[in-house]
Amino acid sequence: MDWKESDTVGMTSVNEGIAKVFDRSKNSVINEHGLDVLVVKNFEDTKIPSLVAYDVIVIDYYNPSRASELLRAIRSSPYEEVYLKAVFVVSYGREVDPIDEGLADGILEEPKLASYISKIEWILKTTEEIQAVSSDFTGRKILLKLIRFLYSRQTNLKPVPSSKSIMGYSFPFLDVNIQQKDYQEVLDILSVGLERGLLDEDFIDYTHLCSNCLSGFINYRETCPKCGTRKHVSQNTIHHFVCGYVGPESDFQEKDSLKCPKCDRRLRHIGVDYDKPSLVSECENGHIFQDPVMKTFCFNCHEEADLQDLVDYPINEYSLSASGANVAVSGSVKQKKKVEELEGFVSLSVFKTFLKVEVQRQKVLQKTGSVTYMNLMLSPETLKKHQNDYSIFSHDLAQLVKNQLKPTEIVSFLNDDVFLVLTPESDSEQTSARFQEIRDTLLRMIKNNLGGGDKDRIFFETFEMELTYEADSILEKINQEINIF
Repeated sequence: MDWKESDTVGMTSVNEGIAKVFDRSKNSVINEHGLDVLVVKNFEDTKIPSLVAYDVIVIDYYNPSRASELLRAIRSSPYEEVYLKAVFVVSYGREVDPIDEGLADGILEEPKLASYISKIEWILKTTEEIQAVSSDFTGRKILLKLIRFLYSRQTNLKPVPSSKSIMGYSFPFLDVNIQQKDYQEVLDILSVGLERGLLDEDFIDYTHLCSNCLSGFINYRETCPKCGTRKHVSQNTIHHFVCGYVGPESDFQEKDSLKCPKCDRRLRHIGVDYDKPSLVSECENGHIFQDPVMKTFCFNCHEEADLQDLVDYPINEYSLSASGANVAVSGSVKQKKKVEELEGFVSLSVFKTFLKVEVQRQKVLQKTGSVTYMNLMLSPETLKKHQNDYSIFSHDLAQLVKNQLKPTEIVSFLNDDVFLVLTPESDSEQTSARFQEIRDTLLRMIKNNLGGGDKDRIFFETFEMELTYEADSILEKINQEINIF
């Protein structure tokens, strides 16, 4: 490893340099194979925008929770120069969470990158190619992020078994980029990728999910087939070979021995005098049965259902198709209107300017406003209907949203399905209630006028602009929740 200090320094300087890497009070910068490497140890001093200045990020895993937070912040950034950054975790022998391992480009025993140089060079090369292309990709931007991430790593999206995932399996890169707590969005994104020919799939496993919420955390209950109670006691049946009597084991119990209730003979040796052919159960209401009815209980939504109601969902590994690889670097997708061409909408930069003005105005008037984030989460079926006229469809959606807003509200169309709305002089509770009505109205209009369906959803969240906040802190608060900037 080549340090930034001259190779002619004495052993004292080298030792000081090595000590810097292991000093967790501050970050350090090293140079290896001509690459500028930031070794992150002090998480408080690490700002996401500053990471752009380095070729490689190495995260010290001495504090797993903070290391995980930083990994997630990097991969959820909307900027290619951040979320495509080569990031490694140095564990020093500690066990690394499988989700964190899925987000990192490699796990190091010590901060040395020699075995990963080829991979890093490819990441740097493809990131430069991707940044040079102005993509006009239509649809969910998270899908484009996924495509570009997989392309830059020459890897597949692999499911990771995880108790932290509602389904029991996690797709780490997608999970950290989903802005709401609804795992259906992950499934929808993968379905759209397959339908548009951008992804290929390879079967890994089946998981059995709650039909109501798609949770994999299911309790299986044996119930009485007559009354449905879960309270019952099971015992073996005994078959006496000599007289042929069959009955529950409790009928044969006599102190510490077994005695046939029919012929009064002692049963001494299993397999010689008797066997135990099956189990029999008796419920609290006196019903006797051999085959209980299986029911399920979902720990997530508390739904009770029959066993056959569970959803058998295939868990797949996803790889880039040739078309997906082309989209990652070419940007050759149908053109859509720019934000400035959509009447009544402003760009994000202009929105920020309006926000700064409104913050100052409300401090003078001592009145609060609010900012609402809205995401149109259309089903793969709806998107497929409009795959040939998506730019027109996207424009119509934007106008539907705009028509529901007040003339005094400022709205920015961040991408095909994400909006920011600035509402002056209205607290968050009032605004949230109004946006619930707007959401219901939009869903009806999408279904009735634009070929939508029952699986289409709209997610929104309203943030109050407190008088003590500055514009940047308001946006930072929003971004902590939804990771869109």
